Amino acid sequence: MSTELEFAKALHIRGLDALAPAPAPPPSPVANSDVQNLKEVIRSWRELNSEVSELNAQLREKKKRQKALNEVILRTMKTNTIGALDLTGSGGRIIYRQQTKKGSLNIKTIGELLSQHLKSQEEAEKALKFMLEHRGGKLCESILYEKP
Repeated sequence: MSTELEFAKALHIRGLDALAPAPAPPPSPVANSDVQNLKEVIRSWRELNSEVSELNAQLREKKKRQKALNEVILRTMKTNTIGALDLTGSGGRIIYRQQTKKGSLNIKTIGELLSQHLKSQEEAEKALKFMLEHRGGKLCESILYEKP
């Protein structure tokens, strides 16, 4: 039995917990064996891929429900000026809090902020161009299954 097949079975048995990147299998002296087992590995991968899709759909639905319930609780606490609720069953508390979050830094925002700071639209465009040309990148490799 090949390393890839064992790995695929282990993924299937462990479920989603085993999705961390695995070390690359050692090169096999018999490449024909790998090709024969590839069909089994792909079948297992597709099954796991469909299970993940189903679980993601369930997760999205639960997050929608959670968001709606959160809005009801938040609105009730805000209108009745309730700072905290003690939960008798679990012994926990629900605390109402407000916080200010920073805005996102996209190209448009950075350009506007640079032009305000440098007092020159031309200098801001040069600085933005420099940042865009010299920013780092990351190469990611993956596979994707296209449904027929």
